[in-house]
Amino acid sequence: MPLLDESPRESSSRVRERAEARSRAERRVGEYLRALGLNDEARVQLLAEDFASQAGERADAAVALVQARVAEYWRELFGDEAESTDALWLRSFIAACPEHFLSDPELARDAADRFGDRRTGSTPVCARFAAQQLERVRMPSWLRGLLPPLGFAALVQAGVLVQLARDRFTLVELAWSALFGLLFALAAIGAWTSVLGWLLGGRARRPDGEPAPALASASEARAGLGAAELPACALLMPVYHEDAERVFAALLAMRESLLHTPGGTAFELFVLSDSRDPLLASEEERAFRRAAALAGRTIPIYYRRRPRNERKKVGNLAEFFERFGRRYRYAAVLDADSLMSGESLCAMVRRMEAEPRVGLLQAPLALHGGSSLFARSQQLIASTSGPLLLRGLAAWSGPHGNYYGHNAVVRVSAFLECCALPALAGEPPLGGDLLSHDFVEAALLCRAGHEVRTAAELGGSWEELPQSLPAYVARDRRWCQGNIQHLRVAFTDGLRTMSRLHLLLGAASYLVGPAWLAFVVLGALLAHGDLRASPLGMPLSLALAGAAAGLLLIPRVLGTIATLSHSGLRRAHGGALRLCASALIELMISAWLAPLFMLHHTRCVCSILLGRSVSWGAQHRSGASSWLAIARSELPASAVGASSALALGYLAPALLPWLAPVWLPLALAIPVAILVSSARVGAWLAHAGLLLVPSETEPDELLLRAHELRALTRADDSARFRDLVLDPVLLATHVQRLEQNGPAAGTVRDAVALGRLCERALRVGPAGLSLEERSQLAADANSMRKLHREAWRTWPVETWQLARDQPHLPPAE
Repeated sequence: MPLLDESPRESSSRVRERAEARSRAERRVGEYLRALGLNDEARVQLLAEDFASQAGERADAAVALVQARVAEYWRELFGDEAESTDALWLRSFIAACPEHFLSDPELARDAADRFGDRRTGSTPVCARFAAQQLERVRMPSWLRGLLPPLGFAALVQAGVLVQLARDRFTLVELAWSALFGLLFALAAIGAWTSVLGWLLGGRARRPDGEPAPALASASEARAGLGAAELPACALLMPVYHEDAERVFAALLAMRESLLHTPGGTAFELFVLSDSRDPLLASEEERAFRRAAALAGRTIPIYYRRRPRNERKKVGNLAEFFERFGRRYRYAAVLDADSLMSGESLCAMVRRMEAEPRVGLLQAPLALHGGSSLFARSQQLIASTSGPLLLRGLAAWSGPHGNYYGHNAVVRVSAFLECCALPALAGEPPLGGDLLSHDFVEAALLCRAGHEVRTAAELGGSWEELPQSLPAYVARDRRWCQGNIQHLRVAFTDGLRTMSRLHLLLGAASYLVGPAWLAFVVLGALLAHGDLRASPLGMPLSLALAGAAAGLLLIPRVLGTIATLSHSGLRRAHGGALRLCASALIELMISAWLAPLFMLHHTRCVCSILLGRSVSWGAQHRSGASSWLAIARSELPASAVGASSALALGYLAPALLPWLAPVWLPLALAIPVAILVSSARVGAWLAHAGLLLVPSETEPDELLLRAHELRALTRADDSARFRDLVLDPVLLATHVQRLEQNGPAAGTVRDAVALGRLCERALRVGPAGLSLEERSQLAADANSMRKLHREAWRTWPVETWQLARDQPHLPPAE
């Protein structure tokens, strides 16, 4: 009798065990299918049940069956070309055409041929940029709107020429005078722009006197004013080997801000990756999955990594516009270090809806996150004088403003119509692809009749700055080449006057370095060892120097006055006394760094003219440079400064004190660069209440939230290794790189030892391995293949948080 009583219980237990085993098998197969790109949940469930049934409810056997069937299906579909098919393309094909996955090969082959080229990874193009031509004209007119500063500079230059004409002046004196006129005119333009911005104050007016359409304030947005539905908008963040933790945390913070803003649900967020390193790509994939799992579908977050990163950021954005542009009326373009509030984004879109002729609306750029002395001083001058310069520039630019490459909203149809960027004739650095695209895109929009404007009165827009001087100079080197290329574009047929001026002034900001150096050298030669013996004489020389210094000080003085006159801004900068002290500190730092930038820009321009091109690589946005790196970077400047002091002391000792503001900072370039790159000095000044900006004293909720959300997007070494093993696309890229490069030095290990380590990894999982053990396995292609095949059968992939119900991309139209 007891045996008869226990029999039903044993049978029920076996049924539950079989049901649990079948459920595990179905979940594991389902996760594997989603990893391949299949996002049709009904088809995933059907296939998972089928393979689990065939495997007799064994999870490992079910995964083995689906792996074998997928490999067989690709051979049926592509034959001998299956091995050469791009892995990213396969994922995109499965996601876009789930009905053809593991179905009739002939129908699937036709669909694959229509979808794109599987060998190059190209995907369908639904809209294309209209072709553009850049043709020269002989005599462009680009001086309109600059009569006040250029007129003043011309008067001063005439006085210099009259003084020189007392005697028969030489070619050297004429060259020196021309350089003085150029430098004085550029300083006058900057001073006049800030004066104009100061006179305008908070008023935003068009050149014809009509007020510009107002942007909704934050309080109005929260109150629901102007809360009409917005058209479809995309928020684009192109990345290349960036910190995935920061990128996706910023996106999640902006998404939360959009959710709390009326009309914000019209946006869809995109990370457009050009990253090539599989380990960095694995961090992006993992951060995306975490962000997608949190985001939901109200404001989705998408992630796209291109198989080939042709034409860098320009090609990345162009591919998006051509493939998905017709889905959206507007697109907000950001950088990897950008942040924009939902209120600002929606306000800009509403303004563009009210002004159909506006093709691009640029937001102001406030700096934040600076820790070093250099970065904090740049933050301060941008906070005090930056708004004046931006308002002034927006006033005399009118509808032909400029674009700074990010923190702007573009009208997608206008962008597709006229912003294709043809390559310049010749080889880099002066020819080839345009390295700085933004100025040219603004010029092409204006040429086609669209308006490019600046929302100078807007807030809620931030970017970061390199922390160390070498990192800033490295970025400046890339910008220098791009702006020198603009000298060729400035003489393109049909451009607006202001567009030419933007391009020329951008190039002049880098040419001013060699011009200043030549001016100093020629001036020293003309002085014959004594300033009193110069052709202009001591009184006029001092008067001209004072006038030039005054022009350079005007933006700073007016910016400080404007900040002091506003109680909220004065408090946010630490109070009146601290603000004045901070302004003096910033002035001293700028004065000491000016000769260093003069020499760096001179080296950059000379290098470009000699045909040495620069690549646009990953940017080091945070972190300090080592003392050795700083010393190596500034050693040429120190050598120039020391040799100049020795030469002056021997040949013209009377000029030594007069030229000390130039040669002394150069001679001390290494300690100066170390000092300004120091985060410790920056922190000490912040603790003393100096060089403070509103993003520190009264930080916006968006900045705080972006920092908090980094805890959710942070990765570790074991997570990176796990993702590299499990993700088919990342593994394919990693193995291909290993086979192309061969084993790195010191990575060749005994096959038996590697086999044991691989078996241990399958037993204990990635977290149970040391960093050295993970590195050994990652360096061996065969071990990685085995781990990928077996880990899907043994590792707890259910905790991988794939979030495959959130697709990587929306459907192409």
